Amino acid sequence: MRNHPKIGRKDASANHTKQLPRLKRIEGQVRGLQQMIENERECVEITHQISAVIAALRRVQGDMVREHLSACAEAAVNGKLPAAKAKRLADEVGALMARLG
Repeated sequence: MRNHPKIGRKDASANHTKQLPRLKRIEGQVRGLQQMIENERECVEITHQISAVIAALRRVQGDMVREHLSACAEAAVNGKLPAAKAKRLADEVGALMARLG
């Protein structure tokens, strides 16, 4: 898994630690899915729960991307983001948006 490029912690940073409680809830949901399968629950029930997990992960992903872009924009406005890094970030955001699309 590739880490997002660091702009420089003192220049701009997006603190994603507030996502940890959400990710722990999602982890619990996934454990619940395993238990549902072990208990041979109905397929439709399981697929509903899978959809809920996917939606929760997408919300975390969206929030992280928004926070990251906000930190990048702030660094760019403050003149703390070198042009080369701005170009690389723009390319990475474009690729990410294409994957999400």
